[in-house]
Amino acid sequence: MSAIPWLTMAILSPVVGYYNPIPQPGEPGYEAVPQHHFRGTMENDSAFDKDSDYSHGSRLDYAQSLANGDAWGVSLTQNIYTPTTHTDGAVQGEHPYAGHMAVGAAYLMRGEDFGNAIEFQLGTTGNASLARYMQNGLHEACGMETWDGWNDQVPSEVTVQLSAQQNIRIPWLEMTSSNGMKSDAAFILREEAGTAYIRGGAGVTVRYGRNLPPAMQVNGNRAAQYGVALLEKPDYDPAAPSYFVTGGAYVEYVARDFAVDGGVFHHFDQTCSRVPWQAEFRLGVGVSYQGIDYFVGGVYCTDSYRNQKENTFYGTFSISWHW
Repeated sequence: MSAIPWLTMAILSPVVGYYNPIPQPGEPGYEAVPQHHFRGTMENDSAFDKDSDYSHGSRLDYAQSLANGDAWGVSLTQNIYTPTTHTDGAVQGEHPYAGHMAVGAAYLMRGEDFGNAIEFQLGTTGNASLARYMQNGLHEACGMETWDGWNDQVPSEVTVQLSAQQNIRIPWLEMTSSNGMKSDAAFILREEAGTAYIRGGAGVTVRYGRNLPPAMQVNGNRAAQYGVALLEKPDYDPAAPSYFVTGGAYVEYVARDFAVDGGVFHHFDQTCSRVPWQAEFRLGVGVSYQGIDYFVGGVYCTDSYRNQKENTFYGTFSISWHW
């Protein structure tokens, strides 16, 4: 189907009640469920004209489906943190300079009502995380001011991390209108333990749109979160276009955060004190067409350390390929 007729259908279908039944195996138009899933995710506060605290995050992950419906996956994740004030060195009362890079391996157990993902990550902080070079390189390429305080960043350490996420279907929030528009929702539980983070929490994500794809688009570049969904959707037609809006809220207790507390094995002069209870709120839109998912959204986070000067807003963008 060409782009113009598809766009016309997408605009008019909620009005005229267009509905296309999902082709079944053996019928014309049937498309097999994708077995390979690759996703790239980027988060950055420059979307809201800011550059402080959680400054940038990026993640690449790949998952392959198994014969039993589950999947295995691998990932590469990097997070970058900076203070609000531009100075040559750490700033008391503000977020320290910190970077973290990790590679991960995961097993994803998927189902229609419940899904569970477990990921083990091996990573590093400090110069080895490449956070200093990534940020300065991007800022120089974009003609932005560089940060000169990276000599006082959280020191280099090897990190080990075990993370898990559970998605639970909420059937009483699922609705289908006469024109084919649908809603769905999931309850989310997360647990993380390791030398980088010790934290756990719960939240809810809700979507509304047409031909909702399996991926729920939650928690951005967090560990155990992949571009392949934990909750399967038997009514999803991979050959048809999809579009949706989504929102969610998440609350967690943070017992350790390397980016604020420093390392485990090296002394670090803290510049601020961690806030244990934290929350985030997300809004976004997603489009899926011909095996490619596009997602863009905004995130607001409550304070991660005491006396934080500015609210944390950042934009998130991801693109996923399924084949």
